[in-house]
Amino acid sequence: MKTAELEDLKRDMKQLDVFVNGHESIHLMSDGQAVAVLTPIPKQMPPAKIQWPDFEAQQRAIFGDRVLPAGTIQELMDEERGER
Repeated sequence: MKTAELEDLKRDMKQLDVFVNGHESIHLMSDGQAVAVLTPIPKQMPPAKIQWPDFEAQQRAIFGDRVLPAGTIQELMDEERGER
C-alpha cells in the first residue's frame, strides 16, 4: 500500500489520480502519521442472467396432455365451498 502526504496531494492532484486509476489503496499521512486510507471502489460486475426453470415442461411432465372437461373447475370449487 502506498503512502502520500496530504500536503503533497494538495499541491499535485494528478498524483492522486494516478493512484486511484491504478486501483491502489493509499495511506494518507499528515505530519508523518496515517490519518486515513483512500481505497478505490471496485468495478461492479454485471448481474448474472437469471435462468428460469421451464415451468411448461414441468407441467407436461406431471400432467401430460390431460385437459379437464368444461365445467370441472367450477364443480370442484363449488364442492370445496360446500355448495353442492
